[in-house]
Amino acid sequence: MQPQRRRDAEENAEKNSRLFFSASLSASLRLCGCILAILLLGCSESPAPTPVISGDVSAPAVDANPQKTSTGIITGSMYRLQMPFGANSADPAFWKPLEEDAVDAQTSARLTLNGIRVGRGRVADWPQYLQILERESAIKMFDGLFAGQSVDDVPIDMSDELPEELLSIFDEHGLTMRSFDHCQNRFSFSFQWAPRKPGTIRITVCPVVMVWQMRMDFTMSDKGDPASYRYRENLYDLHLCADIAPGEFMVIGTSPATADPSRVGSRFLTRDGPNQRFEQLLIFVGNPVPLGHIKSNVPAPTTKG
Repeated sequence: MQPQRRRDAEENAEKNSRLFFSASLSASLRLCGCILAILLLGCSESPAPTPVISGDVSAPAVDANPQKTSTGIITGSMYRLQMPFGANSADPAFWKPLEEDAVDAQTSARLTLNGIRVGRGRVADWPQYLQILERESAIKMFDGLFAGQSVDDVPIDMSDELPEELLSIFDEHGLTMRSFDHCQNRFSFSFQWAPRKPGTIRITVCPVVMVWQMRMDFTMSDKGDPASYRYRENLYDLHLCADIAPGEFMVIGTSPATADPSRVGSRFLTRDGPNQRFEQLLIFVGNPVPLGHIKSNVPAPTTKG
């Protein structure tokens, strides 16, 4: 009996050992499977990020109908008004309905220093502006139409012929004094379609001094024949360029600097009457506007000499 029990005990021990080994092996395999799954998930490749180039921006949408420069005949109206001196140069309310962004800030500051002021208004606000003109006793000196495919040089005389003249010109270098004999002041205008702005007229204005001089041409007989000729002095530093969109009008007037009689604005845009001084205003608009009760066809006062 003793040997039989010993064999039974050994068989039971061997059987328990096999069961324990099998269970341990299964647990080990499951643990290894979990570890492998974690490693595979952790090492899986993430989607490659989209490369970004420094300064790169998305491409703009292509406009299927880009704006084009207008073509055809340019038509517009110009009005030249006169009012007592100080009506627009010394009255801030005169410029309140206007936006003074018709030209860039640097050009505006230079023109103002020289006695010239530029503003832009909306035709829808014209009745309000007309009331200001009527209140300031404005009179119409001239009105006209301009028309053409492209007009490069439209001269408008701003004075009679003068025996002499002294101009104080402020440009980017400071003050320059110029004197002229037997001369006449005028504005030169050009009108073109503004590039890539349909229906918009681009106006360029430049002050010009026309000067007459006498020349003697001598021959072998020492007999000189006097000949008169004239040349133009363009004040390019004071030229301005502005765009008039549909439904807008542009105004060129005087600034407070016209109190100095030698400033360009004073010499070009003011006139001496028999008993008082006057200043002038130029208005440009695409389509004619009503002038209400403004008087017209009044003889021009005597030009300053």
